Amino acid sequence: MPPQIPHDDDAPAGYTPVVLRGPFFGGRTVYAGPGGHRDRFAARITCEDCNGLGVTHGGAIATLADIFLVGFIAAQLPAQASLVTASLSVDYLGPSSAGDWLLGRIHAHRIGRRQCVASGEFRIGDRTVALIKAHCAQISSTRNAS
Repeated sequence: MPPQIPHDDDAPAGYTPVVLRGPFFGGRTVYAGPGGHRDRFAARITCEDCNGLGVTHGGAIATLADIFLVGFIAAQLPAQASLVTASLSVDYLGPSSAGDWLLGRIHAHRIGRRQCVASGEFRIGDRTVALIKAHCAQISSTRNAS
């Protein structure tokens, strides 16, 4: 039997829980949009995401932006594709704090053989709190041993 994925009872309706892997936010549960679509997502802000002023740290927002944007781009590509973030920009427009649901929407601008660009926004309710954009490069699965 596969392991149970924790689900927050307050999660937005129709969103599917996804457990993040890797060194940044590994083990954290976030939510893919209705039907598992990766162009919409949600994450609940925790106390650990906040700075001494009680607002979400910009680094937490940027990390979530990178995870969601690159994950969205990767879902558009063949499974064997390898991506690296070449550029990430975040325009912080307003605060968020522990307990807030960060809802996002992403739009692909270019999904090419070498370059991919996507952008979107993070919202809390009807407020936009950040505009996000990533430029990714597809890399070869073989590396030069130099």
